[in-house]
Amino acid sequence: MDKALPLTISAKETREFGPVADVVLQAMLILTTSEGLPDLRRSGGRMKGWMADLLDAVGLAPPPLCTAEERKRVTKERQSLAQSIREALSPVRVAYIQQLDHRPDERNRLFPGLSSADEIFAHFKIIPKAQSEIRAETYQRRTELQRIGAAVLASDGEASSARSPEVVSAVHRAIAALTPRSFEGLDPQTRDQLRQELAETRAALLVLENALS
Repeated sequence: MDKALPLTISAKETREFGPVADVVLQAMLILTTSEGLPDLRRSGGRMKGWMADLLDAVGLAPPPLCTAEERKRVTKERQSLAQSIREALSPVRVAYIQQLDHRPDERNRLFPGLSSADEIFAHFKIIPKAQSEIRAETYQRRTELQRIGAAVLASDGEASSARSPEVVSAVHRAIAALTPRSFEGLDPQTRDQLRQELAETRAALLVLENALS
């Protein structure tokens, strides 16, 4: 915490979160999970408490008697700072895990029973990509789906009967390309957005399925 606090205060102004991410990673390696392994997903109580204390210490804890507007402002700023730290931490964590293949002594000491970086990624369900890279790929897939949709939809925005098999096939191929692992490592905001889009898609598909009955 002593190292993280001044770096985080500075990063609020400079937006340079790399040094903060390095210190957070060190905390993750020290504050272990119930399995006795480094808390690489920051999901354990000790790591969550450490992060909460850090955000409080930089002045992002709502005052006890503040107004609802002030509480909302502080909460929003707190979430934004936490997201910036996660963004910076993502590639740092991936790089650290990958280099453990070249540091077997450290890997065996911190991650007993996991004999490679791939096994560590799999155990912690971490996609070996930075969040920014994952979002870029998600955007590219979405753009491609929009391109497919534009190519098969009729000019009035509704697929004709002649084109409906092509549209259904395109949707099926797109959905079949996704698995639960496709969503691992996504930040909460992206997960919420995708969950809403999938729910809307499911409802629309059900209507179409019923139309074929």
